Amino acid sequence: MSRNMDLAEFIEPETSDSDSAVGDTNSTAYTESLRSSLFQSIQENGRGYHRYRDGYYFIPDDEQEQERLDMQHEIMLMTMNRKLYHAPLEERSLPNVLDMGTGTGIWAIDFAFEHPSANVIGTDLSPIQPSFVPPNCKFEIDDYEEPWTFVQKFDFVHARMLAGSITDGPSLFKQVYDGLAPGGWFELQDFAFPVRSDDGSMNGTSFEELNENLVKALSILGKDPALAEKYKALMVSAGFKNVVEIKYKWPQNQWPKDKFFKQLGLWNMVNTLDGLYGFSARLCTQVLGMSVEELELLLMACRNDIKNTKIHAYWPM
Repeated sequence: MSRNMDLAEFIEPETSDSDSAVGDTNSTAYTESLRSSLFQSIQENGRGYHRYRDGYYFIPDDEQEQERLDMQHEIMLMTMNRKLYHAPLEERSLPNVLDMGTGTGIWAIDFAFEHPSANVIGTDLSPIQPSFVPPNCKFEIDDYEEPWTFVQKFDFVHARMLAGSITDGPSLFKQVYDGLAPGGWFELQDFAFPVRSDDGSMNGTSFEELNENLVKALSILGKDPALAEKYKALMVSAGFKNVVEIKYKWPQNQWPKDKFFKQLGLWNMVNTLDGLYGFSARLCTQVLGMSVEELELLLMACRNDIKNTKIHAYWPM
C-alpha cells in the first residue's frame, strides 16, 4: 500500500477555516434454555450488553453498536487500501481460519467470500452475527482467553479491535501460537489508547480528560489500554517469526490538509461520536464512580472537542 509510511508519519493539519468544526446441536430443554439465555441482553441506561460472561467487555452489543462496528470495518478497509489483511496468505492454502472477537462477523463473512475453500470460524462473547452467511463460515460463542478446545489447527488467526478486552496478553499470544498450523499466520489490527495529538492541541481538553479516565478505568480492571503498542514484542516472545508492524493514524475529524486523511477523519469522527457513550458509560460510572449526570456533562463537552478541527487528535493504529 503506497500510503503505509504516510499514515504512520506526521499528518499536516488543514490551516484554512473552510471546514466546520449458530447451529443447534441438541434439542433438550436444557440446551434450548441455555441458547435462549445467551441471546438475552442486559439493559443499562438505554443500551444493551452481552449476557454471557457479563463484564468482560465494556462496550454494548446492541443494534446501535453493531452499526458502528460495521462502519468501523469500512474505515479499516479505507486504511488498508480495501484489503482485509496484510499477511502473505496468497502462497498457501487456507483450510482453517479463526476470527477472534468477530463482533458482527463482517470480517469473517467477507473473508469467507474471498476464500471459498477456507473454513472460517468467528468467535465472540455476543451472539449478534447474522444467520445467513457463506456455507464456509460459522460463528461460535466463546471467550478467546479461555483454553481453546478446537480440534483443528488454524492456518490464519485474525483479530481486530481487541483494545481494552485482553487481560493476559502473553498467555493469549502463546495460545494463538500453539493453535497455529506449521507456517500459519497471526494478524491483529488494533487501536492503542489513548487518543492523542502530536502538537499538544488536545492538551487540557475535555476529550483528553475522558481519555485519561478510560485509561485509568481499564488499568483498574487489569487491562493494559496501550497493549496494541506491545503486540510486536508479545509476538516475538511467544515464538512468532517474521513479525512485521505497520502503523497508521486515524484523524479524529477533518483536520488534516490531505484529502484522503480528511475523508478518513470525517468517517472516524462519526465513528467516535456514535460510540462515545458506549465506550465510556460502564468504565466511568461502574469503575470510576461517576454519576450519569457527570458523565453526560463530560461527553457533551467531548463532542465539541471531537468536531473541533483546531484539535489535531488521532487514533494510533
